[in-house]
Amino acid sequence: MVKVLHISTEYPPYRVIGTLAFQIRDLVTQLSNKYEIYLVHPANFDGSYMDGNVHIYTVSDSWFSDVIAYMHFLLVEILSRIPYVIPRDLDLVHAHEWIASVIAKIISQRLRVPYIVSAYSTEPIRSGGAMSLLSLTIRDWEKYAFSSANYVIAHNKPTFESLRDHYGINAIEIRNVKDLDKIYDELGHAKTKPK
Repeated sequence: MVKVLHISTEYPPYRVIGTLAFQIRDLVTQLSNKYEIYLVHPANFDGSYMDGNVHIYTVSDSWFSDVIAYMHFLLVEILSRIPYVIPRDLDLVHAHEWIASVIAKIISQRLRVPYIVSAYSTEPIRSGGAMSLLSLTIRDWEKYAFSSANYVIAHNKPTFESLRDHYGINAIEIRNVKDLDKIYDELGHAKTKPK
C-alpha cells in the first residue's frame, strides 16, 4: 500500500481557520480507503490520534504576528517531530498550501521521495494584487516551493489560472479523488526522485 504523508496548517477540530481544514479532512479520509495516510498539523499540543483510517500527528502551535516567522517555527516543529512518528518508507509527501509546501520540499529532499502540492489559493488572489513587502515575500516562497513539486494541484479555476499567470506553473485541476488517485499511483509506485 502506498504511504503518503500530508502536511497542513489546518485540520479539524484542533486547528480550524476557515473551510480549508474541512476540505483537507474530506480529502484525506477519502484517500485513506485506498492509501496509508499520515497527516501532521499544528495544534495546541504534541500528540497523535486516529481520524478514521488517517494517522494524525500534531506539533506545538504558537501565534506569530509575522507569517514568515510562523512558517520557520512550524518547519522546525515538524522536522523535529516527524522522524520519530512517521514510517521511514514513505512513498510520497502531499502538502496543502504554501507554508506546508515549504516543509514538504525539505522532507521530500531528506527522504528522497516525490512531493505534490495542493493549492487552494495563491498570494496574488489572497492579497487582491497588493504589492506589500509581506505579499511579495509570500509570493517568492510560494513560487519556490510550488515550482519544484512533482505536481501542483489546483483545487479551483481561479487558483489554476493564478498559478499559470503569476508563477508560470502548469498545474493540474482536479475534480475528484479519482484524479488524485492517478497521481498517487504514478508517483507512489514509481519511487521517482524529487525534482
